[in-house]
Amino acid sequence: MRLVRTHLLLFIWLAALGLHAQSTSPTATTPIAAPALAPAGAPASVDLRNHFGLPGVTGTIVQFNTVVGRVNVELLATAAPRHVTNFLAYVQSNAYANSFFHRSAALDGSAVSIVQGGGYRSTGGTNVSEVPKLSPVPLEYNLPNARGTLAAARTSDLNSATSEWYFNTRDNSAILGPANGGGYTVFGRVIGNGMTVVDSIAALARTNAGSPFNELPVRNFSGGALTEANLILISSVTVASVYPEGAPAVISFSATSTNSAVVSVAVSGSTLTLTPGVAGTATVTVTATETNGAFATQTFTVAVGGPATATAPLITTQPQPELRFASGTVNTVVFAVTATGSPAPTYQWRRNNVAVTGQVRPTYVLTNASDAQAGTFTCVVTNSEGTIISQPSVLAFVPASPADTGRLVNLAIRTNAGTDAQTLIVGFSVGGAGTSGATPLLVRGVGPSLAQFGLGGVLADPVATMFQGSTAIATNDNWGGTATIAERAAQVGAFALASASSLDAALAVAPARGSYTVQITERNNRTGIALAEIYDAVAAGAFTPETPRLVNASARTEVGSGSDILIAGFVIGGNTARTVLLRAVGPTLAVFGVTDTLADPRLQLFSGATMVAENDNWGGDPGLTSVGDSVGAFRLASSTSSDAVILATLPPGSYTAQVSGSNGGTGVALVEVYEVP
Repeated sequence: MRLVRTHLLLFIWLAALGLHAQSTSPTATTPIAAPALAPAGAPASVDLRNHFGLPGVTGTIVQFNTVVGRVNVELLATAAPRHVTNFLAYVQSNAYANSFFHRSAALDGSAVSIVQGGGYRSTGGTNVSEVPKLSPVPLEYNLPNARGTLAAARTSDLNSATSEWYFNTRDNSAILGPANGGGYTVFGRVIGNGMTVVDSIAALARTNAGSPFNELPVRNFSGGALTEANLILISSVTVASVYPEGAPAVISFSATSTNSAVVSVAVSGSTLTLTPGVAGTATVTVTATETNGAFATQTFTVAVGGPATATAPLITTQPQPELRFASGTVNTVVFAVTATGSPAPTYQWRRNNVAVTGQVRPTYVLTNASDAQAGTFTCVVTNSEGTIISQPSVLAFVPASPADTGRLVNLAIRTNAGTDAQTLIVGFSVGGAGTSGATPLLVRGVGPSLAQFGLGGVLADPVATMFQGSTAIATNDNWGGTATIAERAAQVGAFALASASSLDAALAVAPARGSYTVQITERNNRTGIALAEIYDAVAAGAFTPETPRLVNASARTEVGSGSDILIAGFVIGGNTARTVLLRAVGPTLAVFGVTDTLADPRLQLFSGATMVAENDNWGGDPGLTSVGDSVGAFRLASSTSSDAVILATLPPGSYTAQVSGSNGGTGVALVEVYEVP
C-alpha cells in the first residue's frame, strides 16, 4: 500500500506545483470580483468560464475512457489536418468502444516508449475482432514524437495510417523522426495530468499472446488463458468540452466559503452562485480541477452589509470518521470540527454520548490515549438558534504489527532553487523514542527529469549535499544510473528518473538517529525548478519499534501567489493513524534575522482535492504551544503572531500542506511537519 500512496503523491505534487509551467492545466485567468450583497438579499451569479481556462488549448478535445482512468487529448489540426479528420471519423462512429491497448513497446530495448491501441476490440470472453478500417491517410510529419504526444501508427508504407494510434511515453523524437522512413505523424497531445494514466499503462506487465499481441499489456494476469478482464479496455473515445456545460468535460468547478452563514456557495456547471445570509465577511475559494487532478484556485472576500441576523449552527468541517491505532500503544489523538453560526456557537465533546468534562473547544486533544479510551466521539454545537451534532468519530485500538505503525515515509517540496540565497534547504530528523541504529533513505534532488512531466525552466544540473550540522556527510552531482538508487526508487514507489545519464542528483544513505539537512544547489550557479524528496526506504515488513523513522521535516523558501504558493507533500505510511503538527511560520522567522518574511501565512491541509483542515492565525492556543514543546519545535514569537498551525490526526495516505499569503501576500516562509507521539 505504501508504494501506491507514495507514487500517487508525486503526481498530486506535480499537478499542484507545476501549474504555471504546464500550459495545458487549469489556470486562473481573470480575477473574480466580489459582488456587493445585502443580508438575506438576492443571490449573485458568476460565470466561471470568464475566470479559468486551459491556456494554449485551442483544438478539439477528445477524452479516452479506459479501465485505468481518463486521458484528455487536444487534437492538432493545424499540424495534421487529415489525420485529425480521420481520427474524428472513428470517434464519431464509436469505433473505439470496447477496444484495448494491444501493444506496449520498448522501441530502444530499455524502457516502454509507446502504448498503442485503436486496432482491436474485445467481443467478450477471449474473443477479439479488428476495428473496421477507413481509407489510409497520407503522412503528415510536422511535429516530433515528444513525450505526451498522440501519433498515428503505420506500416512501412508512409501513407498507410488508418485506425491505430499510440501515445509516446518517452521522447521518441529521434527514433520516430524523419530518419525512420519519413517519420510518424503526431496529431494530438495529452493535456493536464493525463500522462499519469498513460504511464500507469506503460508500467503494467506485458505478455506474449502471439502476433499481433506479442507485447500485450495486461492486468490481473498470472498466466493461463487471457480474458477480457485482463485487457486494458477503452470503453469509449468521445469529443469533450473544456467546461462542464458539455459532457464529458475537462474542467469541473467547486467552491467553499469560510462562513456559510454569511455567504453560502453552490456550483452548477460553470456557474457559481453566492447566496447572502447574515451581515459579515466570508472568504470564498473557487477551484477548477481537470480530469486527472491538476487544479487552479482563486480566493476572494465577500462582504454582506447590514445588521447581523441570528442563524443556527452549521458544521462545515466534520471530524475524521474513524481513527485506528495499534492496541497496546499510547497516542495523542485530535478530534476537530469547524462550525459557523450567529451568535457564535459553543462546543461540547462527548464520548459514547457522555459529555467530556472541560472539552468545550472546537478541537479536542486527547493525550495518552490507549485501549481504555476507545469509543465514539461527537461534538455538540449550540447557540440560541439551535443545536447540531457532528458526525461520529470512532477511536479504535486494533491488533497490529510494528510494520502497521502510522509514520512519515515521504516528504517532497518543489520550488525555484539555485545557489546562495536560492539554495533549497530541507531539514529532517530521524529517530523516535526507543529507537536505535540506522535507517535507509532515498534522497533526491530532481531537475532535468521534471521535464518529462511538462515542466519548463528546470534546474539543469542539481547537486544534492547532505549535512549533519555543518559537516557534509554525502554528496552527489549526477546519479549515473546507480543500481542502489534505482532499486530504492522502485521499492518506495518514486517515479523513474528520465535516464541513467540524466543530471539529476540522488543519494542512497543510511543515517543514524539525529538531525540533518539536504541542500540542493546548481553545479554551474544557475537557477531553476527543483524537486527535493526524502523517502523512508525500510523494506516492507522490516520495520520494528526500534527502527529509527522520519519524525519531522521542514523546508524554507519563498512563497509567491497564485500557482507559486508553497506546497509540501508528505505521506503517512503503515495502516494506523498518526497525529501530526503542521506549521507555516512567517512573522516569527524575523526573530532569527530572516528578512522579507511572509507577513500573514495561511495553512491549508488537503487529502487529494479535499481540504481536511485550515488555519490562518494560530491564536496563541496554549495546547499548541505544549505540543510544539513536546516535539522540539521552537516557540512562535507571540500569542498574537500571524503564523499558522494545524494539529490533526490523520489516517494513512498522501497529503499536501499548502502555504499562501492571506490577501495574496508574498515572502519567505518555513513549512514544518512533526510526528506527534
